[in-house]
Amino acid sequence: MVRSGPCSGRAGSCPSVCPSVPSSGHVAQGVRGVIGTCSGCPPLPNVTPHFSPPVPPLSPFPAPFPCSQCPPHSQGTPCPIRPHPHYPLFQPHFPVLTQFLPRHRPWHHPLALGPRSSHLPMMAAAEGTLGTLGTSGPPQLLECSGGDPHSMGWPPIPVLRQVLAASVYPALLDSPTTPEAVRARARRILREMDAGNIGGYNHEHRSRGVPTRVSRFLERRDAGIPCDPRNIILCSGTSSILPFVLSLVVDPGSALPTGVLVPVPGPPLLGAAAGLAGAVPIPYPLDESRGWALDAAALRRELRDARGRCRPSVLCVVNPGDPTGHVLSRRDMEAVLALAAEETLLLLADEVEQERAYDPERPFLSFRRVLAESGLPLSASVQLVSLYSLSKSVAAESGFRTGLLELVNIEEGVRQPFQLAQSIPRPCVPGRILLDLLMDPPDSGDPIAQEVEEHRRSLCRALAANARRVQALLGRTPGMRCQPLAGGPRAFPRIHIPPRARSRAADLGLEPDHFFCRRLEEDTGLVLLPGSHFGHRGGTHLGLSLLLPPATLERDLLLLTRFHAQFLREFS
Repeated sequence: MVRSGPCSGRAGSCPSVCPSVPSSGHVAQGVRGVIGTCSGCPPLPNVTPHFSPPVPPLSPFPAPFPCSQCPPHSQGTPCPIRPHPHYPLFQPHFPVLTQFLPRHRPWHHPLALGPRSSHLPMMAAAEGTLGTLGTSGPPQLLECSGGDPHSMGWPPIPVLRQVLAASVYPALLDSPTTPEAVRARARRILREMDAGNIGGYNHEHRSRGVPTRVSRFLERRDAGIPCDPRNIILCSGTSSILPFVLSLVVDPGSALPTGVLVPVPGPPLLGAAAGLAGAVPIPYPLDESRGWALDAAALRRELRDARGRCRPSVLCVVNPGDPTGHVLSRRDMEAVLALAAEETLLLLADEVEQERAYDPERPFLSFRRVLAESGLPLSASVQLVSLYSLSKSVAAESGFRTGLLELVNIEEGVRQPFQLAQSIPRPCVPGRILLDLLMDPPDSGDPIAQEVEEHRRSLCRALAANARRVQALLGRTPGMRCQPLAGGPRAFPRIHIPPRARSRAADLGLEPDHFFCRRLEEDTGLVLLPGSHFGHRGGTHLGLSLLLPPATLERDLLLLTRFHAQFLREFS
């Protein structure tokens, strides 16, 4: 039997069990039959069947907790669909992990919902035609919440790809079309490789060559504060190394699990990594009224309340913030360091968005620098692990899966597991080459470094212009507002959702912002991440990408504001 995706629950949904669907226990309000007939469902005029992917085999693991996205009939009982469509990558037998995972859309796409309801052409009378509003059939999907510049339309930096290509295929070194600066740099890279070939393990390049240049980069960034290359650990992306780092502080023999303080709203990866490491995430709120600043008093309250159920050992801080767009002030950073010293917490600083800090009045400061400038005894007492990622760098080469850690005030015995070749996932050699190319100073006279710096400035100018446009437009739109933005790839505006819409979302087992985003996608094609994806409570926020081209952002903002106005009228 071919089935459609979960219904959004709008008027006209069938309240009875649909005989078109196999005996899975789902009511027609949750799953609509597209092939066959149902005596309880309304007719499906002019609807082309949407064929869903094959149903995966049943998992041997039961679902031990109710799913917040399944229809109300299944609340409090095991979900009959396994593998669970709302958590397709992680099975529910990881209870700690699944509590904090983002709420993925099911593998049945929400656009395959059967008939379009009467409110679909909500903007048919709008001036002009935007996207597919007012047309028949499903709208074209418009991704507008991503944090990957390449997927949002930004081109790669050509000179980096040229150097990488010449390093992978040295025959290009003899081509007259290869610029001289590219050839010189590729030859220098190959001289550091075993037998001049990037196909080997090249341990020396990984353990000494690149870490030495990374340490010089960090010294320039942090006003000359010394950096030991032995404290630089290369890894295959920060997402793969986080569970390993957190596992080092987990005590399996303890009566209480290890607690990891994670900011909300914030990257879902942090809570998921804590679960994979065997720890418990402890969400702490950011202060929206102060531009999503870190509230030390609220952090202390969460720390105190968590002590009865776990043993807090790690404090995660994201700077610049994602999705909130904030950049921490020196005062807030000093408060975090004081708390970490007082409570003996490992400080895990997610600083991967540092090259996307675009507000000159709120420049990025690393925790490493603020800690060193705090003086003794604080500078020698706080243990710090700082993250940097090629994916979030100016190059944004996320496909090469490369990142690094810097360890500060970490004992030699703890550093040793990181140095073992097989202990953590290592980056591929092409990824290390790209990371290495970003470490050169722009004022060195090297044309490659100068082109990278110009690309970084262009990216920051574009982010700043998009941030101003989002704040200006949403600031004068009824029912919307956005806090000041200073860095990162997204804005995180607040939207008003009427009580009737909240009630409707509750009937469907959805957060209000998730319900809004589903309706927005169905009617306009805009794909936005709800605030609940980032752990935010209340169902009142959206994640909007600032990496879109200006014309695309203008179109998406117009679609969003017009749909929100119609949404308010419908549920007022």
